[in-house]
Amino acid sequence: MIFLVLFGKQQKRQQAKGHLPLVDMNLLACGRFTLGVVLVLLIYSTSSSFFLCFALLMQSGLGLNPLAAGSIFAPCSVGFVIASLAAPRLVARWGTNAIVAGAFIYAISTGLLVLQINVAGGGLNPARLIPVLIAVGAGQGFIMTPLLNLLLGYVPQEQAGMASGVISTVQQVGAAVGVAAVGVLFSCVLSAKNGVSSGAEQYVQAFVAAMIYNATAAVLVCILLLIMARWSGFKSEKRK
Repeated sequence: MIFLVLFGKQQKRQQAKGHLPLVDMNLLACGRFTLGVVLVLLIYSTSSSFFLCFALLMQSGLGLNPLAAGSIFAPCSVGFVIASLAAPRLVARWGTNAIVAGAFIYAISTGLLVLQINVAGGGLNPARLIPVLIAVGAGQGFIMTPLLNLLLGYVPQEQAGMASGVISTVQQVGAAVGVAAVGVLFSCVLSAKNGVSSGAEQYVQAFVAAMIYNATAAVLVCILLLIMARWSGFKSEKRK
């Protein structure tokens, strides 16, 4: 945060001197774009962190080989691809309400996944996770691409390239933040034995604890999208 503030001040000094800034801070004066940047950070922080923890659970916890673990991931990717292809048509028909609906699908399916794994414990059968994994991937697909296109529509055309760069940077920062957050939670539970009888059970507990961050972030995404939807001009995208 400190470096971000220092960077903003440095960019303003560059602009005051008549130089072209790397990022025009006036770009963040658009409230909807700034809120959208926060949404991008939250969403991408959950994506990378989820796959990291799920891979650790499948391979280190349940003992699946890389091919089997990757096969369990495949349904999530299928859901993402299908939703990504359908999202433009749904947004064109229902406006940004389609993105809000996708956020709720993502939050609910993430919660159901965590609940299912927690209930199954060390006796988890990975194949039974396939339906909810498809829903998780679909939720991501309904949010990510439409949201990025929506944010670029909020900025002037001459700042579109700069805005795109900001969004791309935030995607990477969000992924790093998410991995760091769930990594701390996962490792803390994993290092504390908590009287569990098997390694699989220990990894299940670590996964559930780590996904507290993802579930919280997914709920925040829903709340922020609902707030954004109430702002003047947000729903007008549906009528264009």
